Amino acid sequence: MVSLILSRPITKKLNLSRFKPYGLRLYSTKKSNPLRILFCGSDDFSIASLRAIHAEHKRDPDLIKSIDVLCRPGKPAGRSLKQIREVPIKAVAQELGLPLHERDTFTGWNLPKSNDESINLIVAVSFGLFVPPRILKVVEYGGLNVHPSLLPDYRGPAPLQRMIMRREKASGVTLQTLDDKSFDHGKILAQEWFPLEPEAMTYQKLLETVMPKAAKILVDGLQNRLFVPPLVEDTRWQYKLPQKLTHAAKITPKDKKVYWYTKSAAVDIPARQNALGRLWTTVLV
Repeated sequence: MVSLILSRPITKKLNLSRFKPYGLRLYSTKKSNPLRILFCGSDDFSIASLRAIHAEHKRDPDLIKSIDVLCRPGKPAGRSLKQIREVPIKAVAQELGLPLHERDTFTGWNLPKSNDESINLIVAVSFGLFVPPRILKVVEYGGLNVHPSLLPDYRGPAPLQRMIMRREKASGVTLQTLDDKSFDHGKILAQEWFPLEPEAMTYQKLLETVMPKAAKILVDGLQNRLFVPPLVEDTRWQYKLPQKLTHAAKITPKDKKVYWYTKSAAVDIPARQNALGRLWTTVLV
């Protein structure tokens, strides 16, 4: 039995002229206290949002007074596990001169003070840890999250990869509250829809498309004080969600295995390669 690896993304141009992307922008006269944000993040997707709210902090300190960053500690990496692989957002927080906190659990941990003042809003973007109720309930404005899908479709940790694998023709970004019971079940405060080119879309291309949209919907939500009660759910979607919703489950090695003899192999294999990169299979010899 031999393992084969497929590594080159497959792309093909698709005419999407009939689609008209639609973005939602809400305006509010709500007022809030200056925000002292605890930003919880990890990767490039969350870094884009952190940079955006940091720029807004510099532009309007009356809106955002301070930003602390929370990330998970680095993990041993390499064959000997002697190197520590740091979470990418750590270097960005240090670059921006923001207070940095590293935790792998909320157990036994209390929110930090910002210049002797309490954090009053938590923003979690691609963080990976569940923010517990005891933390959320002591924060004046609770928590916000940006998710790279039109929720409730594609709840879960791998929405971008799953969309590409399923050859979706449209998606979006969602600004929601942090739910105190489970991931991706908060109140939907704002959404933006946009078209996809399923045959030409790779993970990196979709990530680069989604990052600025997610950062913008977050900043717009802060500017419009969408986090201030009473919370108003955004139901004005231009894109109609399917009757059967998709769960964006975590990617596993099994997802990267090629099954040659399925009816849909001709389209499934390129889509998986575009979403996941290198694939593997087995053949009898």
